[in-house]
Amino acid sequence: MQARPFTARAVCRIYWAFQSGASSIFDQTEHLSNAIFPVFKVLFRHVADAKHYYMDDTTHRILDQKPVMKKQRQGKKERLRSGVYTSGVIATTEQAHSIILFETNIGYAGEFIDSILKQRDQSKPPLIMSDALTSNRPTVVLSRQSLCNSHGRRQFFEVLSHFTDEGEEVLCLYGQIWVLDDEAAEQALKPVKRLAFHQKHSLPIMQRIKRWGEAHLQNETVEENSGLGKAHRYFNKHYEGLTSFCRMKDAQLDHHLMEAQLKLVVRDRKNAMFHKTLSGAAIGDVITSMIATASQANINVFDYFNWLQRENERVIADPEYYLPWDFQKNHVERSL
Repeated sequence: MQARPFTARAVCRIYWAFQSGASSIFDQTEHLSNAIFPVFKVLFRHVADAKHYYMDDTTHRILDQKPVMKKQRQGKKERLRSGVYTSGVIATTEQAHSIILFETNIGYAGEFIDSILKQRDQSKPPLIMSDALTSNRPTVVLSRQSLCNSHGRRQFFEVLSHFTDEGEEVLCLYGQIWVLDDEAAEQALKPVKRLAFHQKHSLPIMQRIKRWGEAHLQNETVEENSGLGKAHRYFNKHYEGLTSFCRMKDAQLDHHLMEAQLKLVVRDRKNAMFHKTLSGAAIGDVITSMIATASQANINVFDYFNWLQRENERVIADPEYYLPWDFQKNHVERSL
């Protein structure tokens, strides 16, 4: 009987069991992190030159972490900060590989992407998909910014119980955008043709939502400070970013892929509840990043981690050979 392959979720459960166990078990977790770390460093370098990024963060907790003096996102002044977040980035490389990285500390996703992009060629502005929070925007390089339409749609969904007719009208229009995006995916349209498709079919819908909101706010048929008024103001204020998928060929409609990956962190937070130290959080970030990236490469994560540990000296000497998307080919080659 053939054994069932370990999924990314199964490997995560093993890791989380380690994390919540005795110190001797955590030592084994640390050994795993040390074994896979050379490949993690290579992935971190590759991320800097990616063509597209999804980014987001979620709250977390580190028990021993004290508040620290840290610069604000804008300006040079420092202030005492204590908020712990796990930031996540999905980077799509020129070779169409997906690299998923996490970092847990006192800092936002914007600071994490800054640490990545400072290694980047400044003449190549990256395309970044995020929500509209200014704390999640990079500051070290110029970037092309696209905003998540799931957040734009959510503004109207959350007031649906109070503004049923008006909310449903906008949600029906917004829903057509996702249907069109699915059609583009089903047709496997190349980036340029996908852009033309959305310019022809999706942009008029986005313009209609904007005009509808502007007219109601101007005519005062919608109270500006009501829930519906705030939803329209959010849409109009961020209209350029929300319509980036109609203006830039590689821009995406939303960042649901990043939100899905952050569920790994949310599940960790639910099961383990917190990290004890910053070092422990860093070990967890390395393992979770490698689990997510290897899973995205559609390989058996458990077998991949075993391979990295068995060939530890070779991994240290040549980590490029052990990248997740080369596992199937190189593992067989080593076995012959």
